Amino acid sequence: MQQDMIPPLEHIDATSVDEAVRTLREHGTDAATIAGNTDEINWMKNRMRTPEVLVDIKGIEELHGVETTGDGGLRIGALTTLTEVVESDAVNDGFSVIAEAAEQVATPQIRNQGTIGGNLSQDSRCWYYRNGFDCYRAGGNTCYAITGESRDHAVTDYSRCITAHPSDGAVALMALDAEVVIEGARGERREKLSEFFVGPEENITVMNDLAHNEILKYIEVPATYKGANFYYEKVTDRDSWDFPIVNIAAAIQTDGNSVSDARLVSNGLAPTPKRLRRAESAIQGQSLSDGNIADASDSVLPNAAPQPDNAFKVDLADNLVSRALSSAQ
Repeated sequence: MQQDMIPPLEHIDATSVDEAVRTLREHGTDAATIAGNTDEINWMKNRMRTPEVLVDIKGIEELHGVETTGDGGLRIGALTTLTEVVESDAVNDGFSVIAEAAEQVATPQIRNQGTIGGNLSQDSRCWYYRNGFDCYRAGGNTCYAITGESRDHAVTDYSRCITAHPSDGAVALMALDAEVVIEGARGERREKLSEFFVGPEENITVMNDLAHNEILKYIEVPATYKGANFYYEKVTDRDSWDFPIVNIAAAIQTDGNSVSDARLVSNGLAPTPKRLRRAESAIQGQSLSDGNIADASDSVLPNAAPQPDNAFKVDLADNLVSRALSSAQ
């Protein structure tokens, strides 16, 4: 593999979403988009991807920044850097779990450059896939992680490919019931963030449903969970520059002594961000007593099918749920 050498290509600076979409449509699969440059450049340096046209969208001003919506929610431009998300007053005033998650992405240098949209739409981190193995995700006919090293891979909800979703921002935003707004050749569409992500049973070659000629414009967060009890934790091997072994984001609302609503979302367990619905249901309407928390955090992954070297994730998920619920006591 020839590394650190990007093949010749045409670089186009798009100044509007319409221009970006039009350019992507004109050049088809020969074109790729780039914004924060923290991941796509590595693919091209390693010649794993060789687009003939690179559409740079970072200059599209409307896709930058955070604003409060009329209902008290948030609209976050997809090109808002992770540092800007962390430092945003609008985010920290009622939606601090987003900032907590964004602050734990990689290093300060990467957060200064990487975008929230890029964090949501990043590709699999599986080392076999990233290093050129002809696995299912790359168009081959095997998953090397199943018979090889799978410590960081999925323990549930997988089909053939056992990659685990790597995003930190996704779990926080899903816990807040966020939506994404996408622009393509057929106009604008929106969907729940939970529906944006794609598992291998649906399409084994991608991790989201963003079409080649579409642009992720905004992430919109409703006011539903504004000011709830939030919790975010990321378990990693290192203190920085690391993807989650398992992470969790929680938004917990109480009515008196009882839990009126709880959303618990985790990554590192499945090919898409995982709602821990069994735990959510178990704590719904219950007080946050030690006994009820213990019951809700017992066997939160009832359908888990781990590999021998990542079975520890099943117990880790239970423990993270327990800590998330205990934080709201």
